[in-house]
Amino acid sequence: MRKDLSRRDFLQMSAGALATSSVFTLAGTRESRSATGPSGYRALVCLMLNGGNDGHNLIVPLTGSAYSTYAAGRGDLALSSSSVLPLNGTAGNGVTYGIHPSCPELRALFNSGKAAVVANVGPLVQPTTLAQAKAGSIPLPPQLFSHYNQSTEWQTAYPQSLQQYGWGGRVADLFVSKGMAANLSFNIAVGGASTWQQGQLTNPYTLGTSGAPSLNAAGNSFYRNGLRQQATQALLTQAASDPNLLVSTASSIFQNAASKVTLVNNALSAVGDLTTVFPAAQSNDWGLSQQLHEVARVIKAQSQIGDTRQLFFVQIGGFDTHSGQLATQSTLLGYVSQYVNAFWNAMGEIGMQNNVTLFTMSDFGRTLTSNGNGADHGWGNHHLVLGGAVVGGYYGTMPDLTLGGANDMGQGRLLPTTSADQYAATLAAWFGVGSADLGTVFPNLANFPVTNLGFLG
Repeated sequence: MRKDLSRRDFLQMSAGALATSSVFTLAGTRESRSATGPSGYRALVCLMLNGGNDGHNLIVPLTGSAYSTYAAGRGDLALSSSSVLPLNGTAGNGVTYGIHPSCPELRALFNSGKAAVVANVGPLVQPTTLAQAKAGSIPLPPQLFSHYNQSTEWQTAYPQSLQQYGWGGRVADLFVSKGMAANLSFNIAVGGASTWQQGQLTNPYTLGTSGAPSLNAAGNSFYRNGLRQQATQALLTQAASDPNLLVSTASSIFQNAASKVTLVNNALSAVGDLTTVFPAAQSNDWGLSQQLHEVARVIKAQSQIGDTRQLFFVQIGGFDTHSGQLATQSTLLGYVSQYVNAFWNAMGEIGMQNNVTLFTMSDFGRTLTSNGNGADHGWGNHHLVLGGAVVGGYYGTMPDLTLGGANDMGQGRLLPTTSADQYAATLAAWFGVGSADLGTVFPNLANFPVTNLGFLG
């Protein structure tokens, strides 16, 4: 049945469409100049490993019997124990572990206590046993083993909800609901759009890897000696007081966007570039080095921008390794290790290592079993957290890697022993979300007995 749009409906739809443009944030939804929690600057950097990174070959057991079990399950995907780089200490199960041979920089960060491994994490609605999961006797995240759904559930930390608001966006919404405001935005997308940063009240600010994107509508000062630019600006200024709400709102959005372009580029120019050298881009690295370089530049310019809480999104793809896994993952993890290390060094250059925490997310883990040349979609996965505030070591419960064992849903798909909610809530609490508000950001958190995993001091 056709529904006629009222004037109010039309204006709301039009304003909403304009607001989702990459550089626009509605003037009425300015975000936070100061945040809850500890004073001073803090930033979270989400590194998305798109496609489903194989955590079983990122973190590998080295103790004799544990390695034998790993090798038996992995078959032709097993890394040799002599190639894996040993990590300090033991996990809670008494086993020693190592990291993929392409990650010497990440190994050094872990062994110096600046990185933590969070074991076997995945989306859950509530604590779940293997018997419950196989019987479907309690709620499970929908569409398990699906790229789109599992990636979204990681980013929302609310798997049973149809609302596409990420937990980074909900953190920003929470601050706005408390009457706080930001000169730029809480959420800054450098690696492209994500569900993680989308809020109900707030939108992320999209930033390129070479400063703020330009606005072309009022650009080109050389055309007709700048007459078109002057005319465009005059129309926008006049439109700001137009009695037509759609016209005045469009003008306000454009003017707000233009002011943010100026704010960002002036701030970046004022502080100058970093002396830390970031590796050159490679053909299949998604520009991750340049993304992290841009994040570091914005953090360096934080005092100029004036916001004390920022959440950044960067990403690299190619981890859907159904084939050619050993070579592909080796290359990609090498990029991640080198680029993250450059970012860490940049934070040291500007004195921000204790104020910035980088963490990984991915669609899901992969199957223990090989399909002959790679691994298929799994569930639980290992993740890394890095920063000066990180309390190094192992967190969560390492899974049993026995095929058909205590964690195996079938085909080596491992049931998570730690929920994405617990992982994310630990990050959000350090960022400044108070304990009384964690349940607002993470609706399922109350289902779990432990709400802070302790990997951040």
